Amino acid sequence: MATSESVQDNLMLDYPQPSKPRVLLAASGSVAAIKFESLCRSFSEWAEVRAVATEASMHFFDKSSLPSGIVLYTDDDEWSTWNKIGDEVLHIELRKWADIMVIAPLSANTLAKHSSGCKK
Repeated sequence: MATSESVQDNLMLDYPQPSKPRVLLAASGSVAAIKFESLCRSFSEWAEVRAVATEASMHFFDKSSLPSGIVLYTDDDEWSTWNKIGDEVLHIELRKWADIMVIAPLSANTLAKHSSGCKK
C-alpha cells in the first residue's frame, strides 16, 4: 500500500512545477498602454510572462520594445492558429499555461465592461 508521501512525490514527478509563476499579461486599449512595455519588463524579472494585446492597445506601444523573451499574441494570432476541428485554440492553450492573468494597465472602460458582463 502506498503512503501519502509517495503518492505526493509521484504527483510532483508527473506534473513538474515551473520555477517561476506563469503570468499572462494583457493590455487594454487606452493611452495607459504606454506603460505596457515597462510592466512586461517588471513582471519578467520574477515570472514567466506571455503577453496579449488588443488592436487598440497596439497604438500606444511598440511590440519590438518588449523584452526579448516575451511572446506577444494579438487577435490575428487567435484566428490564424485555428483552421479545423481538433486544432489547438490559442485562448484555451493560454488558459492552460497561465497561473494568473493580469490586465494592466486596465482602462476604466474595460473594467466597466468586465464588471457588467458586456461582451464588446
